[in-house]
Amino acid sequence: MFKRKIDYALREWSDSPYRKPLLLRGARQVGKTTAVRMFSQSFDTFIELNLEHEGDRELFEKETDIARLYNYILLKKGITNAGKRVLLFIDEIQNSPKAIHSLRYFYEQKPSLHVIAAGSLLEMFLTRSRIGLAVGRIENLWMHPMDFAEFLEAAGQAALLSAMKEIPCPDYVCKVARDWFLQYALIGGMPEVVKIYLETNDISQVHNIIKNLLITYSDDMIKYAKNKEQAEIIRYVWEHIPLEVGKQVSFNLFGGSSYKTHTVKNAMLLLEQSSLVKLIYPYTTYELPSLPVKTKKPKLLMLDTGLLNYMAGVQEEYFGINNLNSIYKGIAMEHLVGQLLTANRKDSFLPLSFWVRDKRGSSAEMDYVISWKRQLIPLEVKAGSSGSLKSLMQFMHESSSNLAIRAYDGDFSIQEINLDSGKMFKLLNLPLPLVGMIHDYIEKYA
Repeated sequence: MFKRKIDYALREWSDSPYRKPLLLRGARQVGKTTAVRMFSQSFDTFIELNLEHEGDRELFEKETDIARLYNYILLKKGITNAGKRVLLFIDEIQNSPKAIHSLRYFYEQKPSLHVIAAGSLLEMFLTRSRIGLAVGRIENLWMHPMDFAEFLEAAGQAALLSAMKEIPCPDYVCKVARDWFLQYALIGGMPEVVKIYLETNDISQVHNIIKNLLITYSDDMIKYAKNKEQAEIIRYVWEHIPLEVGKQVSFNLFGGSSYKTHTVKNAMLLLEQSSLVKLIYPYTTYELPSLPVKTKKPKLLMLDTGLLNYMAGVQEEYFGINNLNSIYKGIAMEHLVGQLLTANRKDSFLPLSFWVRDKRGSSAEMDYVISWKRQLIPLEVKAGSSGSLKSLMQFMHESSSNLAIRAYDGDFSIQEINLDSGKMFKLLNLPLPLVGMIHDYIEKYA
């Protein structure tokens, strides 16, 4: 079991005097149950219910009064002296609408009890069943695949991780980090994949784990499809997503199919509700406040770059390479940067986004933009240590931001760029292994 960043968030939740029942959300197999079990070690009593099991599910069907329900749970689990600090974990909560409703009453009637709930495909279930969560009675926390820092922790590289926290990161530290980042970029951050890879250093073993994960996800899609036809459409869209990653996509005739916009959108919505894909939409402005434009074509992110590598058949490109950005024509690193930005987002209300110029016929585009103190800071994932930054220059010409970022396979540096307009800005050249710390670098250099 690996130490995860969510451990700190769980401790903050536990210690808060305003604590509410916590709904832990995220895709299947990202480590939600394991994280809660590790967290439970600081409690006097840990009660785990799995509502896929009829006996646990029936607890909520037979009793609605919270005081009696809690005593019923203790009795069924054979607990006679629970102690002061008790953690109740309700796993696979989507199997019982009554258990979902009970969360608000745990908050109102038994606030001293620590309650965490989680579930696979919870977003799909809530949408299909039209069950509303009690507003103001539940907290939400999202869990993602392991980021690079968590990967290093799991690999026993705590000293390297500590050295990377120096800003700017020394070049010799970045060189060591790059070797580990190459391995992380190859396998991704699914916890079971990371575990097997670190234990065996055998990519064929990793293949087996990823293959079984993909089978599980495929089975889930079929489970929530309305009929056989929709199941086939969802499967087609899912299998063709690796070919569409890294570019703005059109729903109409997606992936060379004959499927129309509405059909593909519905399939994509189910995939997004399962947290297997993320649709990110562009800003067309240069400043905040504003919102991404949902009428523009979105980009796609998959749950994990390791899954993308496997499905796209590009894992062999990672061996013997000189430049990380050359993998999968640059798509793999752009995708991995998006994954790391998602996992380390500071403001969950502002979605990950990119930028396009709102002008007919314009090809100007920024890979990502980061919101920071009412600014949009452009981020370009660039191949090599040089290359055109035309879109970035166009953005900075119109923007009030004084900082732009290039994430690339090179050394750390800061450049002062003078535009023809007379404006000067800083270009932060950030090595790829440091992307997870990007907010720390923005705080220092913006």
